[in-house]
Amino acid sequence: MLQNMHKAKFKLSLLAALTLGVAGNVSAHSLQSQILSFEGNGLPDNVHSNDARLTQQRAINGEQSLLWDWGKSNELTIAQDFVRMTDKQASKAYGRGATQVLSFWIYNPVAVNDTMQVLLTDTQAEQTTTLPVNMNFTGWRAVGVSLNADFKPAVTHNLSQLIFKAPSSLAQTAKPVFIDRVMVSVDDKRYQWSDHQVTTRYDLPEIDFGMSDELPEPTLAELVDVEIVQQQLIDQFKGRSGSFASLQKRFDDYQIRIAADGNVTGRHIIMGYQKTIYQTKHLSSQDSALVKKYRELDDYTDLMLDLAKAYHNSAYDGYKSDIVNMYTLLTKHLLDQGYAAGSGLVTTHHWGYSTRWWYISALMMAKELEQESLLKPTYESLLWFSREFKSSFDMALNEKSSNLDYFNTLSNQHLALLLLNPDAKERVALVKQFSHFFSGALSQTPSGYNDGFRPDGTAWRHYGHYAGYAFPAFKRAAQVAYILKGTEFALHNTALDSLKKVMVAGWRYTNPYVPLALTGRHPFSKLGIKHYSTGLRDLALAYPELDEELAAIYLQVTKQSTEKGEQLFGKSIAPAELPEGSWSYNGGAFVIHRHADRMAIIKGYNKDVWSSEIYRKDNRYGRYQSHGSVHVMPFGEPDELGYQEAGWDWNRNPGATTIRLSLEELDSPNKHSLMLRSETGVSGSTSLHDKFSLFTFKHQAPQDKDKFESSFVAEKHVFAADNMLFLTGNGISNLDGKNTTETTLFQLAVGGTPRSIWVNGEEINSTSFDLRLGKGDWLIDDNGVGYFLQNVEQVHVSRGAQTSRHNKTKKQTQGVFTKAWIDHGTAPLNAGYEYVVVMDATPNQMLDLAKKMNRYPYFNTRKTDQNGMYIRNRINNLYGYSSTDFTNFKFGPVRSVSTTAQLLVQLNGKQAALSVSSPELKLSKTQATPVVPIEIVLKGTWQTSDTDYQHVKGNTVITTQSFFGQAANIQLSKVE
Repeated sequence: MLQNMHKAKFKLSLLAALTLGVAGNVSAHSLQSQILSFEGNGLPDNVHSNDARLTQQRAINGEQSLLWDWGKSNELTIAQDFVRMTDKQASKAYGRGATQVLSFWIYNPVAVNDTMQVLLTDTQAEQTTTLPVNMNFTGWRAVGVSLNADFKPAVTHNLSQLIFKAPSSLAQTAKPVFIDRVMVSVDDKRYQWSDHQVTTRYDLPEIDFGMSDELPEPTLAELVDVEIVQQQLIDQFKGRSGSFASLQKRFDDYQIRIAADGNVTGRHIIMGYQKTIYQTKHLSSQDSALVKKYRELDDYTDLMLDLAKAYHNSAYDGYKSDIVNMYTLLTKHLLDQGYAAGSGLVTTHHWGYSTRWWYISALMMAKELEQESLLKPTYESLLWFSREFKSSFDMALNEKSSNLDYFNTLSNQHLALLLLNPDAKERVALVKQFSHFFSGALSQTPSGYNDGFRPDGTAWRHYGHYAGYAFPAFKRAAQVAYILKGTEFALHNTALDSLKKVMVAGWRYTNPYVPLALTGRHPFSKLGIKHYSTGLRDLALAYPELDEELAAIYLQVTKQSTEKGEQLFGKSIAPAELPEGSWSYNGGAFVIHRHADRMAIIKGYNKDVWSSEIYRKDNRYGRYQSHGSVHVMPFGEPDELGYQEAGWDWNRNPGATTIRLSLEELDSPNKHSLMLRSETGVSGSTSLHDKFSLFTFKHQAPQDKDKFESSFVAEKHVFAADNMLFLTGNGISNLDGKNTTETTLFQLAVGGTPRSIWVNGEEINSTSFDLRLGKGDWLIDDNGVGYFLQNVEQVHVSRGAQTSRHNKTKKQTQGVFTKAWIDHGTAPLNAGYEYVVVMDATPNQMLDLAKKMNRYPYFNTRKTDQNGMYIRNRINNLYGYSSTDFTNFKFGPVRSVSTTAQLLVQLNGKQAALSVSSPELKLSKTQATPVVPIEIVLKGTWQTSDTDYQHVKGNTVITTQSFFGQAANIQLSKVE
């Protein structure tokens, strides 16, 4: 931690706030950055030094920087009144944890093994803080420190002077340094990292491979296989990259020039996340114009990859020398810009997203880099910046090693980095270590909320199941598996099996796109199975013997034939059929139930699983995303099936029971992120034979959240079997006397030609209508999904125009929609409903169903007490039991359940099948995830070989357990 020093200093006269570009209207509550730029015609009057001037020789911000000949004049002062903020003020302005930061850029032409002192002081120099900066580098470096959190005590709130003092050991003949873009601004408080120049409160240790000093000599087979791995990795990224003219044009945009003395200049290169410190939306017009001239690193490294691809493509043979020259200059400029070992650039978080192609392209151009003496600094730089993922790059397996961002953006890159190691002995040892580590990272079940794959098939990122992060991670992890296949470094089969499990799960919960309930903070984003289709192929081929199930799924997903499969896989593989069945994913509090080409998603949230992810500019109205939603999706393009954002009513998520709010009230109360969990609510499910599922969502609104009605409670149960979903709700209550409470059946956008709906046998295809239905009625929606209203209050069915807002921009949108909802009125007390969803219905089917249901319902319910619900499905002879604590039951074969659990029993003569799951994952941030013991008492005497049991007073007490919400499946037979 940096320390303050208090000493008296002489008084300096100050200029007006606009002298160096600092806006005069900045206040202690403003996000406008206070930037000192050096774009004037002469040295500003408030810059004091015996030898300083403006120069166009090199710059970061604009065309000029401040040249300080520190060998001749050992002190430079910038006199400027900076408006100071406390971190509390900064956080309030920013909307989340923030701090006020001083940052500046400095260019050093020759490394000096000493420190420069920067004094941060007031006008009278009575309260002075010293910031030491190590000058042991060449090129540009960014220095950034929190004015409040990195100093004890904080920097003076009368900050009026920055005094730069040259290192005491500096020779008078030392080459001048360049200073640019001095700034005081608000930044995310998490991202001021220590580096070799400054020490902050955040120390990110460097990567340590932990290699032995005495490594064994690699075998010939290992040396050969390392070469095979390297070539297979390069082959994965070969291909065309546009015309040479287009490559040249992209290169020219960076304006990279190399002088006779070898000095490199060009546009400033910045990572996207590094813009946060600028608060770009709040910049003055002058500052904004300069920052817009920066170029982003992800585009820059995209070009590096495209050049490397072109170099390996014979179509570009006539341009090889030009390609090498461009790639070499890009590398030199990047290193010169501070993307070099030891440089923190204030922060480089989310490193992989911007730089993934630097690693790959460097491997592809390794020989050319070595010829230019650039291979070693490139390797050292990539190794240094990979420290953000030290828990993975160290290759010492731990609970943080299964980061999905690492799998996606840096797993192939990690391997490429190891292959860049110039020492053959180390290279073999490192690739071998990588294989063991990566196998473990894929196989392990991380504790608590850490990233990684879970045994139920969910894949965690941001403390929960997240398809948006999982799908690209699947693709890249499978690519690694394929690259290593058939070598001494092949992944373990347990790792391949773990990856297969989550990839097959993803196939089941897409149709072929992810449903709204699983889209995270990007609703209507059209995330789909196609995003990792090549991963299915790669993983199928990565096994010692072809995995035919994955191969068949790949052919189905990519719509390829058996003949094509034989070409790809070397044997006759028929495309898979779409999955059918029912699966519980308690790691995400959802059920997937599939029939024919239709998929139903049933989604809740609880104390372990968040409801939705809402960010400052994402999913602002997504509160009801997991509110017991039930959504039937036909196979196909979402926008052709009525799922469009324009006009979407965010209050009416299909299947959800909600309080209908204005969009202002529905908007998240948090300015930045909200990932709501429930301390008392329960949501979970169990599945039997992968055919039937029982789901429960017991909702209790948060008690301490602005904009949330704290009295809102509701309970929902869904029984999924064959082509039907039975939905029942009870205990729907709240004290909101202004807004109505509703349960939405469906909401579908109407395209150019309205599709018909059916109501009680009548076809309706008009462009607008408004109907009322009740108990015993039925309807079929635009997508052919049927609804039988077994026991409901008034149901509204309508079609017409509606307005809404975009989830990110908040701009008004509009569309024409068909929708149906149950109206529970305002301030309902113990309201409820029962209805049946037929996933693929015809009018004749619904007429027949209505007759049968009115005479003898397929489904019966009994609410036992506040903790228990019993549902009977007589068609399949199924009994469903939901308990939210110890519960006694009077109906069916179960007499009691010892804890919160979901239970399904199917009777078949003297045989029974039982499935039981705990929806409580019982996650801890500090301890391993435990198993949940469950005791079930069955009526009569039964026996099983699947778990422990005993007979007590004519009943059977079964003792079993559930880990991470997975079902215990038990086969029973009657004792004669």
